[in-house]
Amino acid sequence: MSSEEIGLGALFRRALEAASKVLDLPTLEEKTQTIILSALTDLRAVASRINTLGLFSPNERLDELSTRNIVYILVPYVIGDVQLRVRAVEPDERLESLRSATIALSSFVRLLDDYEVISPDDKKLHASAPPNDPAKRRQMKIDQYKAEKAIKSRVEALRNRRRQSSSVEASNDYELIADLLSNQNLDEGEDEEEVRDLFRTVLRMFWTQAIGHLANVEREVEVLRSAPPKRDQNTTQQTDSASRARTDESWRLDRPLGGESLLDQSGRPLRPFTILPSSAGERARLQAEVFRPDHRLPTMTIDEYLEEEKKRGNFISGGGEASFNAPTSKELLQEAAEMDGTMDGEENSEQKRREEEEWALYTEAHPKGMGNTLNRG
Repeated sequence: MSSEEIGLGALFRRALEAASKVLDLPTLEEKTQTIILSALTDLRAVASRINTLGLFSPNERLDELSTRNIVYILVPYVIGDVQLRVRAVEPDERLESLRSATIALSSFVRLLDDYEVISPDDKKLHASAPPNDPAKRRQMKIDQYKAEKAIKSRVEALRNRRRQSSSVEASNDYELIADLLSNQNLDEGEDEEEVRDLFRTVLRMFWTQAIGHLANVEREVEVLRSAPPKRDQNTTQQTDSASRARTDESWRLDRPLGGESLLDQSGRPLRPFTILPSSAGERARLQAEVFRPDHRLPTMTIDEYLEEEKKRGNFISGGGEASFNAPTSKELLQEAAEMDGTMDGEENSEQKRREEEEWALYTEAHPKGMGNTLNRG
């Protein structure tokens, strides 16, 4: 049955049933994609009818909206959620699918903002930019999870309080929306405000999920746009063929001068030959490298090498007979102290006296044999 021949509620219900069916099927299979595309066709037909009927207006509040029409606010959310399940082979196809999903989800979020369904606290918790501090970002994730869990618990509590016998346990979001669509009429004695509270809570729950979908889509779009472009297979083959052709032209056999072939019909050489590049300069370079030593030749003499090492500071100066004959520091101090009548001589004499006194105190405090006494027999 075509979409024009059935009512708005039945068409929406058929799309929800198809979308719920694909959750248990492999997403990439052709059969699953056929069901997804069929559900999207019905959902877009539902959205077109809603726009034609003018069910929603930015000039009215949620309290002014009919109870049986509130469930149709979820149509753009379902369109965006199903669109994310469409298979895409190429990155451009995936980007286009993500763009369509973003338009639908953003339309749903904007519609709830127009009807003032979402409180400022929920917007601050879910729609604000995450902080840069990792600890605060983690705490924000925890608070979001607790808030979503509390909303879902409230939805289940309100559904359980309804006295409609046709209410069933929903295993996924599509079945939940289908159950609300089937039980949107009030029973006798049922409080309408309680039913509207249920719808309002359900809208809040799907709003949080839509915000999460939009954040994930934004991250995926960044990854797809930063990916390197895919090389064309035909262009790659042409480039490889041209490269092989250039290689074949640079390395080839010389044509014989007498017109005789180098190989016989079976491919065996008839006379010796040499394979060289076609460039004369390259030939000369290769020929020059043939007759040369098989080891590396020195580039400097030993004296030049030692001089270079001295400049680098790799030589230790001193030592030898000159160093042995040079006076020690004590001898230099003794000679300086014997310079009587000069200021330097007096200072050196005082320094020599102080060092001798310190050495006398040290030897008095540490008599000979006061070393390691633990190993004595």
